[in-house]
Amino acid sequence: MPAQYTAEQAGIADRVKALQSELDKEDNTAMTADVFIAAVRKYTRTKKLTEDMLNELIQRIEVHRSTKIDGVHHQDFRIHYDCVGTIEIPNLVALPEVEVTMKTRKGVAISDSPS
Repeated sequence: MPAQYTAEQAGIADRVKALQSELDKEDNTAMTADVFIAAVRKYTRTKKLTEDMLNELIQRIEVHRSTKIDGVHHQDFRIHYDCVGTIEIPNLVALPEVEVTMKTRKGVAISDSPS
């Protein structure tokens, strides 16, 4: 009985250490995300991308080999941001384009339709 108890206590102690390490890792991730968000906020209103901005926000950029599909060249790349890693942006469905007609003054209308 005492051997089983000590083995169980050792297993519990190991589990506590593993859980504590996971908790510390999550805390570090949250802290680095906050650091990244603070860095991004500095540059929200900029009009020009500078080398300093890239050095602060981006860890590395991976450019993959170009492929040709149905006569169109495609090239994938992945940006690894500091503190948060890569961010996957899903493909968004394009909004339907509609024809717009504006009557600017009496007898004059401007029409814009999707090409």
